[in-house]
Amino acid sequence: MGDWGYCIKDCKTCGGIGYIRYDVPIHDENFGKMFPCPNRKFVEWDNTIGIDVEEAKTLDWKSYIQNDAIREMRRAYDNVLERGWGWLYIHGEPGNGKTIMAKSATVYARNVLDIPVKYRKMSEVINHVRSSYDADNGQGLYLKRLEEWSRLKMLVIDEVGRDRQTDFSKQSLSDLMDARYQSSIKKRSITVWVSNFAPSEIFESYLLDRVADGRHFIVHIKGKSVRPMLDDTKTLSKAWWLDY
Repeated sequence: MGDWGYCIKDCKTCGGIGYIRYDVPIHDENFGKMFPCPNRKFVEWDNTIGIDVEEAKTLDWKSYIQNDAIREMRRAYDNVLERGWGWLYIHGEPGNGKTIMAKSATVYARNVLDIPVKYRKMSEVINHVRSSYDADNGQGLYLKRLEEWSRLKMLVIDEVGRDRQTDFSKQSLSDLMDARYQSSIKKRSITVWVSNFAPSEIFESYLLDRVADGRHFIVHIKGKSVRPMLDDTKTLSKAWWLDY
């Protein structure tokens, strides 16, 4: 008998055995077959992805009420994930679901599509490469860390343009975008940029030209923030039915 494995505690899908069987007619090709429980992925969850496992368990975009903003973002993510390469730039007002959908896309890419992926805020990436200069071999370590970010199959970067840009952060962002761009046009990687600002409000012409490449996707989410409508009885996912 094979390894039945384990699942998340008190899993309601498989009862904890790690496998499921579908209720299908006897003539169906899946009749009588056992399949890994989708929640087993969380047993081996790697928090270095950038999302805590307990939060990741809640990030199922199928469970959100499907308003226009959620549907538009889901289509955009599906397009770039199905193609398997390219850039997706999503922007719009704060509080309209960009972050929760970015995190949900990260979980979906990892658990369903088996795509190596990391989610980070822009400031976290910049701070990581900037701290390399605290070491004696700062320039070498900077290039090494930049390479680490550049070679990821999928990288989701949130809060682009939120923090004040210094000369160093501008140069680091330029280096990162250039490396991710070269990887993208060679059809090797996916990069998602999430921001409250349109590309033209953040980037200089050189980088703006890369974002606006016709092979990439730019999506403007026009929904307003739902946060003012929340109270302590509503989670963010419960608020997606609100008409905004």
